[in-house]
Formats: sequence, structure tokens, C-alpha cells
Amino acid sequence: MHSIGGTIGATTLKMLRLFRLAKIFRLFRLSKLFVHVKRVNLFIEEKLQLRISDGVTKLIRLWIGTLILAHWIGCICFLLLRIYDFPPDSWLAIAGLVDARPLTQWGWSFFKALAQMIMIGFETPP
Repeated sequence: MHSIGGTIGATTLKMLRLFRLAKIFRLFRLSKLFVHVKRVNLFIEEKLQLRISDGVTKLIRLWIGTLILAHWIGCICFLLLRIYDFPPDSWLAIAGLVDARPLTQWGWSFFKALAQMIMIGFETPP
């Protein structure tokens, strides 16, 4: 009976730590980033006297959002592999990237996330 209470206490503590991760959701505020895109657009139109269509601006915003989403998906996938101590059958271990530099690991995680987002990532060799 004592071990069950200890397990529940440890689980509760882990759940409370997850609530601290709620601060991360502040990073999802893309509106500030899109304000900067609008400022750059205004700068180009006013200073350089070039007209940028709304379609191009929307496309740039879509690309930025896609790259940020791919970054987060790649980081979450890498985090899951790290939590489970890089299982030997994972793509990271198969590619020999467990001990690679962090930038290399991030690059491959980012690539895998982009590949999965466009539905070619499930058979992509590392």
C-alpha cells in the first residue's frame, strides 16, 4: 500500500512539472513575428518604392509558420527519443546520430519533421 502512495505522489509531481511547461506556449505567439513581417513590408514599400502584393506577404507568413512548426515538431520528436534513451531501433540510433553535434541532430530532426509534414518522411533514410 505504501508503494502505491509513493507512485501516486511521484506521478503527481511529474504532472505538476508539466504545468511549468505551459510557459512554452507563450512562444507560440506568432503575431509578434508577423508584425515584424508587416514592418519589413512597409519599409520596402516606403523606402525602396516597391509594391509587394498581399499574396506574397501571405505566402511569406505561411512559410515562416511552416518552418516554426517544423522546428517544434523536430524538437518534440528528438525529445521523445531522448526521454526513452535513444532506442536502438529509432531513426536517430540507426543513423548514428546519438553522439553527433547538437546542430547536426537538430538539422536531421528538422529535416525529418519537414519530410513528415509533406508525407514523404516515413520511408526517408536518415
